[in-house]
Amino acid sequence: MYFFGRFWKIIINFSFSAIVLITIIVILSAAWLFRYLEPATFPSYFDSLWYTMVTSTTVGYGDYYPVSVRGRIFAMVFFLYGIMTLTIFIGKIQQMLSDYKRMKEEGKLNYKNSGHVIFIGYGKKTMIAIKEIKSASPAMAIVLIDSKLKKNPYDEDDVFFISGNPAEDETLLKANLPVAERVFILSDETIEDDLAADGTTALIALGVEDLSNEYNVNMHTTVEIRKAAHKQRFKHANVERFIYSYESVGLLFARECLHSGSATLFNDLLSNERGSDWHQITAKPEWRTYKDAAFGVFSLGATLIAVNNDLDVAARAAEPLPENATLTIVCSDISITKL
Repeated sequence: MYFFGRFWKIIINFSFSAIVLITIIVILSAAWLFRYLEPATFPSYFDSLWYTMVTSTTVGYGDYYPVSVRGRIFAMVFFLYGIMTLTIFIGKIQQMLSDYKRMKEEGKLNYKNSGHVIFIGYGKKTMIAIKEIKSASPAMAIVLIDSKLKKNPYDEDDVFFISGNPAEDETLLKANLPVAERVFILSDETIEDDLAADGTTALIALGVEDLSNEYNVNMHTTVEIRKAAHKQRFKHANVERFIYSYESVGLLFARECLHSGSATLFNDLLSNERGSDWHQITAKPEWRTYKDAAFGVFSLGATLIAVNNDLDVAARAAEPLPENATLTIVCSDISITKL
């Protein structure tokens, strides 16, 4: 028992690769020795290997077993050391899986895939945005970066979590930013001062831009800022779109005051709960003018809202569509399949 205890203390501290090697050597050597001691009981090496594996996993089918004294003595030794070795091997695998799950929940692993969407900063707005995205497109890969969360607030298969400072390249690279589809930077809800909050957002946006330039990619970045006046501070960050936290809500209240029902309409357009949603499609070759595009999508059950960034579709009805124009439409999921 003394040697058994010493062997246990030594082997349990080995690395996983060392334990794998030891386990393989023990199993293969024991199988060879069983056949050497009892060739009549184990006609082939595979038979002895089968017995060794069945015994070490404590399954014990009973189809093979040693019958000689020396074979049984070696079997008793193997029961102690062989089974213990395999037990340590299985325990190491369980520990690795447990560590992997824990590290993934804590945001300590790197994201390996591409074509994903990155959300930087977690709060109520992020929660609503991700919920809406998953409702409309469950397969969309989302990576969440936040420095304050202790663990992933979502199920592992829904959102991949990265813990760290998003202003640092190391964190952005863990999220595999160079091969991401888009980046959304949300204002830090824990910062009360608007200037400080937008300054933090600008610093992160500059970090995204610097890393994009380093890897020679054109990253599509959308940021949330508190005040529209701070927009000019982002001129070197190559931000594609801005979302204004306060102005958007204020303008919505103003529209509701001037045109009753605007708020309900706006909310319906933002959400897909009513069965319709915004979609973007490429104009078909036969749609040569704005009017062609409007009637074309209407005939397929959709409503044309904008061509590229131009909302004034009706006034430009006779004008030719821009080359490779992107049409923003509102329609149901059934209609979008036709388009």
